[in-house]
Amino acid sequence: MAPRIKHIALSCPDPAKTAAFYKEVFGMEELRRQPKDTGDEGVWLTDGYIYFAVLKHGSHEAPILDDGSTATPGVHHIGFYVDNIDEATTAIEAADATECDVSTKANRKYKGPEGVMIDLRVKGWDEQIQNKTQLYKLTPAS
Repeated sequence: MAPRIKHIALSCPDPAKTAAFYKEVFGMEELRRQPKDTGDEGVWLTDGYIYFAVLKHGSHEAPILDDGSTATPGVHHIGFYVDNIDEATTAIEAADATECDVSTKANRKYKGPEGVMIDLRVKGWDEQIQNKTQLYKLTPAS
């Protein structure tokens, strides 16, 4: 299987307010908020296929990195599921992407083109955000 986008994360000053916009306008379903009562640190949404994380700009989930990437609100990172983390990290490093200091063994993070962070994982986002809704698998159009 080719790598697939699993989530996109937006960094903004007011995650609850921004998430309310996407829920109202696009009918996105809320999966989780942190903290549970306010969503001040982040709100995780879905369209049924991928996650859309709306995160507090500068928070632990959407840090402003020392090298200046992700310094402004907007798209903070794109998360890809990959079949083999070693092959994926070799490929992204060969393309001159720089590993970020917030990278972990399970969740590799790289500064990609335009300063957008790219997350690589073999599994784990479903468990991390405690997904409680059925997400649908995408199939090629005929």
